[in-house]
Amino acid sequence: MEPLEISATSTTPEVAFNAQTGHFVIRGISDEEDAFGFYFPLIQWIDTYLQHAPQKTSLDIQLKYFNTASTKALFEIIKRIGTLRKAGKSTEINWFYDSDDPVLKEDIEQFCDLTDVPINVTSGAHFF
Repeated sequence: MEPLEISATSTTPEVAFNAQTGHFVIRGISDEEDAFGFYFPLIQWIDTYLQHAPQKTSLDIQLKYFNTASTKALFEIIKRIGTLRKAGKSTEINWFYDSDDPVLKEDIEQFCDLTDVPINVTSGAHFF
């Protein structure tokens, strides 16, 4: 399966999904009005990945900002990674935020409360 790599724009994040290593990264800003249009190919890629996923999968989310429209798409991605955990595979989801942005931290924590998939929430301005 070919890696999925998308360069960041002013309204969409950088995406680096690697099926060989099982490591996924979403980094930057997610402020696309048509978030579903941007994230749908990512979700399709993950759906294919799930059929042959390695023993370990990790997702790193490093978003400076995400809008409401992006929330549902991110939830769908996390939910899909969570299915691997339920199947007995090792998963790790890390969501990094800028330590100078307490509002973003609160938004991420509210997001985490909506899912039953464990997410490590970590501050670190050096990730941005």
